[in-house]
Amino acid sequence: MSLHKHFVTDVLIVGTGLAAITVALHLPDNLRALLVTKGTRSATNSMRAQGGIASAALEDDHEAHRADTVRAAKGWVNPEAVEFVTREGRTVISELEALGVIFDRQENDEYAVGREGAHGLPRIFHSGGDQTGCRMMETLSGKITHPVLEQTVITQLLTADGRVVGAAGYEGDERIEISARAVVLASGGIGGLLLTSTNDDMITGDGLALAADVGAELSDLGYIQHHPTILVHQGKSAGLITEALRGAGAYLMTRDGRRVMDHHPEGDLAARDEVSAMITAIRKQEPVYLNTTPVVQLAERFPTFVQKCEKLNINPELVEVTTGVHFLMGGIKTNLAGQTSVAGLYAVGETASIGLHGTNRLASNSLLECFVMGKALARQLQLPPRRTLPTLRPIFGCEDGVSKQQLSEVLAVELKEDRLQAALEQLTNKSFRQTGRRAEQHRLQITTARLLLEGALHRLKGERLTNEQMAPAATT
Repeated sequence: MSLHKHFVTDVLIVGTGLAAITVALHLPDNLRALLVTKGTRSATNSMRAQGGIASAALEDDHEAHRADTVRAAKGWVNPEAVEFVTREGRTVISELEALGVIFDRQENDEYAVGREGAHGLPRIFHSGGDQTGCRMMETLSGKITHPVLEQTVITQLLTADGRVVGAAGYEGDERIEISARAVVLASGGIGGLLLTSTNDDMITGDGLALAADVGAELSDLGYIQHHPTILVHQGKSAGLITEALRGAGAYLMTRDGRRVMDHHPEGDLAARDEVSAMITAIRKQEPVYLNTTPVVQLAERFPTFVQKCEKLNINPELVEVTTGVHFLMGGIKTNLAGQTSVAGLYAVGETASIGLHGTNRLASNSLLECFVMGKALARQLQLPPRRTLPTLRPIFGCEDGVSKQQLSEVLAVELKEDRLQAALEQLTNKSFRQTGRRAEQHRLQITTARLLLEGALHRLKGERLTNEQMAPAATT
């Protein structure tokens, strides 16, 4: 009999962002779920989402949205996934409204939709201007009836006969194990591993390492989206500036007033990878600024941005910007029911890879994916009888984790093979000898960093990372 604290549930959901919440909301009433999160339930990237949620709800069909998604992704997509998400996305706004989310409307009561990078039409729905993620999460989280364990980290997936049957980790510093008929990884992206990022610090790609440990197939880990506009204050990153500002008329410029994206047919609303590449090139010589003076009702439409500028004593009409890690396009490979290559293991949201985002995510498609795929996973979930948990094996880690500075320098907009290889060799030589929550979390972070570096190296070669090329699980 285990001496550890023990939980029993039907579905273990790792994460409390929009993807996790959506799964929980759509599970059949007869299933028990348990949600766990490393920090507080609000420490998610979904809470930080400013831009909004993309949907073709007001269009005749989803074809233009589908085409824009493929074009922004440079064609590197799973056509079935793009078709499914953009088609199903047409009903998402009404479904969210039925759950209590209120979207912004104009004086004539029509939706106040905006346009963002690489979208051919205005199809971005907002709630509270640039507070969409926060408004949605506060509304939907309040409807969850399943228990949530905060300050709880999952460090190990438990398997029996090739099937995931539960997980182990720590609630605070107390060792726990959880018996589940299915485990859903909804742990978000990887931005917390780097210095300049739009992500919550808690989001460090744990799901990738957990999945790799049990042999799940991963995909496209070399493709990391850098957001073009991160606020710069006193030479340091001060957080995300929503792309919706450029959709409302703001533009990028140099100190002498030269428009940065004038050369591009889509101007300041070009795809994010193209804008980020241009900003990166120019910043080698001089700063880049965002001019917001053309934006009508700036404070009313973008309260998060204006309040941040006021807090930092910055004039919101002209702010310096840089690029920063924003979104991981690849992840744990799943089908359109969220199933991974390992029985009993599911993934959804940014930690998953369904082939929707290709080499560059279309703006505001992430919240859309979370809701569409979370609902699809919950409704197609088929659970086998419960299996006995295996004897818990020790997991070893180390006291020192990943160097954010080094990882930020090598996983940059411009990738350099020699620097990637050097960083990978340094992490490969790490010794895992310690036990405990901190050490095991460091092991997960190191494993994830190695996977990202290997993915970036294969990207430079024009290849896709396969399971045979992935970093092996840490020695235990």
